[in-house]
Amino acid sequence: MATADVPAISRSRATRASLRLAVLMFMADPQWLIPSMIAPVIFGVVAFELFRGAGPYFLTYAILGAGMMSMWGQTLYGSGWAIGQDREFGTLEPTVQSPTPYVYVVLGRVLWNVVSGLMGGGIVYLVVLASAGSPPAVPDPVGFVILFLFVMLTLASVGILFSAAWVYTRYSGFIQNVGEFAFYVGTGCMFPIVLLPFWTNPIGLFFPPTWALDALRYLSIPGYVGFSWGFWPDILGAVVTTLVYVAIAGTIFKRVELHVLAKGNLSDY
Repeated sequence: MATADVPAISRSRATRASLRLAVLMFMADPQWLIPSMIAPVIFGVVAFELFRGAGPYFLTYAILGAGMMSMWGQTLYGSGWAIGQDREFGTLEPTVQSPTPYVYVVLGRVLWNVVSGLMGGGIVYLVVLASAGSPPAVPDPVGFVILFLFVMLTLASVGILFSAAWVYTRYSGFIQNVGEFAFYVGTGCMFPIVLLPFWTNPIGLFFPPTWALDALRYLSIPGYVGFSWGFWPDILGAVVTTLVYVAIAGTIFKRVELHVLAKGNLSDY
């Protein structure tokens, strides 16, 4: 059956089944609670206590930094494992050869990574809120929520691309461990990227969350000074880079499927 002939219901069923399996595996292996829900809470509370009284909007900085740490960590690790688990269990080639495109299986796993990261961000918010005793000052709460969801979409696009790229390396775990904090810092998750040396900024702009997070801070923190071009160019940059990531990931997955159909396995990688 050609990919174009696969009914939409089959694709949605594969995504739902993959999402359900990801939830069950998360519950069966609670080690993920540490990087996605426990460590960010500690970072958030420490940051708040260190800079308590620094201004009405510092609470927003603390929540965004620790919350995005949770979501970025879950995206980075979870997406690397999204394909690694199939390779380890020996189910990668049979899954890729199924009529439903493999990207829909990975999509279910990445969606759970985003949801679990969002749960971690919610826990960070509640704990820091309890420490502060009052909610953060946000000038446009509705716009903040909408843009925050868009940030999650940019994270998902990175997760899908990473999942595709990890097929071609046996060192995904090493790359994840080495790159975790580099990604936290380089994309502006922990603090605005403009605080880093200027030569690092062009590197960060390769990642969609860098643009989206800068826009989110412009929206939620009056007087914030980020990239000189401002809010709307940030939004445009985030949309363009997200679309590029999704297109590249789709191309890689297509190549993987063709390789498996031709060779029958991925032992070359």
